[in-house]
Amino acid sequence: MLAMLGRPQWKPAWVPYCLAATSLVTLILFLLARIYRTFPGDQGALLQFQSLQSGWLDASAVAVSALGWDLVVLGTVLGFGLFLVLLGRRADALMVVLSLIPMLIGEELKEVIERPRPDYLLAGPVPTTFSFPSGHSVYAFLFGGILIYLAGKLTINPNIRRWLQAGLVLVILAEGASRVYLGAHWPSDVIGGYLFASVALILLVMLRDWLIVRGRTNFGRWSLRW
Repeated sequence: MLAMLGRPQWKPAWVPYCLAATSLVTLILFLLARIYRTFPGDQGALLQFQSLQSGWLDASAVAVSALGWDLVVLGTVLGFGLFLVLLGRRADALMVVLSLIPMLIGEELKEVIERPRPDYLLAGPVPTTFSFPSGHSVYAFLFGGILIYLAGKLTINPNIRRWLQAGLVLVILAEGASRVYLGAHWPSDVIGGYLFASVALILLVMLRDWLIVRGRTNFGRWSLRW
């Protein structure tokens, strides 16, 4: 799905089907998470991750995980949004700033699902909220997906663009893996976060493209140019 975001144009024929299918799978997973404390394979996968434990992995996982703390997320999203405004890319800036809404919704959904955290914390701060979905994973997939999408529109060497997008994919995966390795989340928490963020990402990109096509704004012209 992330690879699709780098394409210049989305095909209207399949986008609604993709959105509907992803939304349905996400809804089913969330309902099951409300019923079951863990999914089959959650504990085994978590313990397999932690069997790799070493000092440098602990430090690396804590560092990667720190990218998803609240103040870092807020500063990064708002800072990048302001940067896009200064570049005259108001539609892109709005898409970035609006991504905070599904991130907040994801945190509220934890209180609805009420899934307990794993009892395998290795390092880092002790989580005080419920487990499903992983907020770090929602942020990583949503913000990282936006960056991948915008990178696809850069007029730079295609090879550089592909390496940049591949690097962003690795960061997204590393964020989710770090949460499982540290014992802060079950693997299904991370998957739930990715799925929820994918639905939000599709909607945000559709809104952004609609605003540009329509040219409807109270702040002036929406531009595709950097």
